[in-house]
Amino acid sequence: MSERDYELFEAELHRLKPARLPDQLHARLEDLPPAALAQSEVRRPSRATAPGGWLWLRWLAPATVAVLAVLVVVSQGDHYRNTSPPAISPSVPSLWADQVEIDQQLLGSFDTVAEMPDGEPVRMRVHQWMDAVTLRDSASGVEVVQRTPRVRVVPVSFAVY
Repeated sequence: MSERDYELFEAELHRLKPARLPDQLHARLEDLPPAALAQSEVRRPSRATAPGGWLWLRWLAPATVAVLAVLVVVSQGDHYRNTSPPAISPSVPSLWADQVEIDQQLLGSFDTVAEMPDGEPVRMRVHQWMDAVTLRDSASGVEVVQRTPRVRVVPVSFAVY
C-alpha cells in the first residue's frame, strides 16, 4: 500500500462511529459500584507469612544445596590434583606440527524461498563451504588433512518498495 492508500484508510476509519453497547451489558456496568471497578483493574498478590515463624525454612533448602555443591567441587578438585598425568609410551612417536594451514573454500551459493508453517514466505541465502585443516611434520614427513563440509543458511528480508 502506498502512503496515499494509508491516508484514505485512516480517513475512512475516522468517519466510522463505534457501535452501541448492548443494553444488558450497559445495565450491568452501571450497577457495579465504583470501588468494584477499581478493585477489578489491579490485583496484587498478597505476601502471606508462614504460620509459626517457619519463614526461615524457605531459605534453608537453597543454602543447603549451595553448601553441598561447594563441597562436591572441593572434593573433586583434590581428586584431580593428586592424580598424575598419563604417561606417553616411548614406542609411539609424537607428531610435531611445524606447518599448519587452515582453509575455507566456497563451493556454492544460492538464494531460495521457503514457507513458514503459518504461510509466511522467508527468503534465505545458502552458502556451501569446505573447511580444511592441514598439519605437517617436516621432520618425519607426516601430513594430516581434515576436511569438513559446512552449510550456512542466512535468512534475508524481502525488500519492500
